[in-house]
Amino acid sequence: MKSYVKQMLRIPLQVVSIILLIMAVTVILVVGGNLWFISEKFLSSHGDDFITVGTVTQRPDTVKEAMVWDAEKEKYQIYKFSRYNRYIAEESLLFPEVSYILEPEKRVYWGSYGPEYLHVIETWPPMAGVLAVVEFSPKEDGIPDQSMKVEIKRVLGSDKSMEGDVVWLCDHTNPYPVELKADKTYIALLAEGYYVHGNKWEESGNTHIVREYQPGSCRATLYTADGHRVEDSIDIQDFYEVTEGFYDTEIGQRFLAVANSRDILFKTQPVVGTNSTNLLLPFYEGSAWVYEGRYPTVEEYSQGAAVCLAPRIFAENNELKVGDKITTRLYYTSMAEDVSWDFALNGGGIPFLLIGPDGKLLKPFEEKEYTIVGLYDYMPSVDGIGRDQLIVPLNSVHRKHENILGFGVMTSDNTSFQIENGTIADFMEVSARYNTDNLIFTFYDRGYSALVEGIENLRNISAALLVMGVIAAIVLSLQISHIYITKQKRQLSIERLMGMTRKRCRNISMAGILVLLISGTVPGMVVGMVLTDEIGISDTEQIVIEQAEGNNSGQADEALEEFSRKYSNLELAVEMDDIDLSIQNQGSLAVSGIMGCLVILLGMGLSDVKIRRVLRGEPLYLLEDSMAGRR
Repeated sequence: MKSYVKQMLRIPLQVVSIILLIMAVTVILVVGGNLWFISEKFLSSHGDDFITVGTVTQRPDTVKEAMVWDAEKEKYQIYKFSRYNRYIAEESLLFPEVSYILEPEKRVYWGSYGPEYLHVIETWPPMAGVLAVVEFSPKEDGIPDQSMKVEIKRVLGSDKSMEGDVVWLCDHTNPYPVELKADKTYIALLAEGYYVHGNKWEESGNTHIVREYQPGSCRATLYTADGHRVEDSIDIQDFYEVTEGFYDTEIGQRFLAVANSRDILFKTQPVVGTNSTNLLLPFYEGSAWVYEGRYPTVEEYSQGAAVCLAPRIFAENNELKVGDKITTRLYYTSMAEDVSWDFALNGGGIPFLLIGPDGKLLKPFEEKEYTIVGLYDYMPSVDGIGRDQLIVPLNSVHRKHENILGFGVMTSDNTSFQIENGTIADFMEVSARYNTDNLIFTFYDRGYSALVEGIENLRNISAALLVMGVIAAIVLSLQISHIYITKQKRQLSIERLMGMTRKRCRNISMAGILVLLISGTVPGMVVGMVLTDEIGISDTEQIVIEQAEGNNSGQADEALEEFSRKYSNLELAVEMDDIDLSIQNQGSLAVSGIMGCLVILLGMGLSDVKIRRVLRGEPLYLLEDSMAGRR
């Protein structure tokens, strides 16, 4: 045995070269195996932190022109607006080939009457320009085809701040306004409009910038569930003379209802139903989040449990906390715009009256008590959140389409769905087969696409390294067996002639080869793990962050740093910062050991086959073969 080992180690340079080759092959296999392990481990560990949400916007079918009279310019102005020949329902997106995690929902919001609560709009200073039903008299006879002075005699409703004011009035969009008499009292729904203009304004010598008041319509705007406008019961004028018994008439009763609706509006709270807060972009993107309590569970959403999320300001104004009850009295439905249009955080107003075609105030159609399970907050001026907005499970509202006051198409603000990660391309391919050219799909996946692309690159690299490593290990094993077995037939024959058994010869040869393999694989494993840590997925992480932050345009960098929840599974409120990607970069000792063992097993296995075949012959024949080889 000693003589054989000495024979094997007689040429140090050759031994060193073989060890270095074994080490190189081991490094290739260790890096390849660990890169594959890292990619699989990351996706399996954090796949749930990436959620793919899509939004839908219906394209206009055409553009329509409208001619509107402009009293100041004394001519019609042409305005263009989008026109839709039909409303596409979210049910049309239920493609058989697509498996949704959350099916498309076109969210509506409901107006809830809550006189027992303090609403944030009530804490604001009086807002100029808000619709008000007033009785007024002109300061002199005139036709309101230009601004003219009128005195507010009476304001219907609780806010009397305008009573006694002298304001400028113009029937600005009416090409044929009627004459108003100074000795008569008229009633109208007034709101601030364009700037004051005309001869009477110029003669007044007033240099201040002032807006005129214009009459608004008291027509009802009720719709059917399929988007058809319900005809009003009467033809409404802009002005009516107030005479004895006027408020006993149908039109007088309507003005009283409209006046009362202004007070109801200040006690109205929007309620939004959804199947998951992940479908609400402010929550998905992290610009809104639950800071106390929890999110509703999947079961609560599906079962329509009476639970809700309440905004911080509303809760503080009413001293509400998690576990308290909130009563909702839903009395109208809006299917037109996102709630943040009508209940903007810094203003806004409902673009319709709270009356039906009969001229009477709308009555609540569903009353319910909800338990607050979470309080949420949001970044200033966030889009998609309305002031005092409650969020409830969609299935908790049973009469979803009652008293529809506004109707509109699917937009990115009100329609969304969730699909499996990595299936965006498949979804688009399927949708293209269903004539969806007039729909715009926008997807958000928190950088999952960039991450998967990077991981796929890692997988390709690791697969190439593994294939190369296995081939190199086989070739190297054959070379080792050739050098230390085939070329050592003479030494083996001498050992056999001296009485050594086949088994002992094989064991001695294999022991020497094992020493060589271990000498190369152990340092190769160490170097391979170090290289794995250097390669890893750190670059992919940076790509994900840059791409995701790029989707957050319009928000200040400081706000991003302070408030961003974009990379998190928001149902669990886990920030991406809590995921230590440096740990994800680290190679596995077990995987490295397996790769090292693979090199040893290949080397030992092929060498064992070769030496068994060599030792099968008689010693003299082995000696003759070795001598013949030398000749």
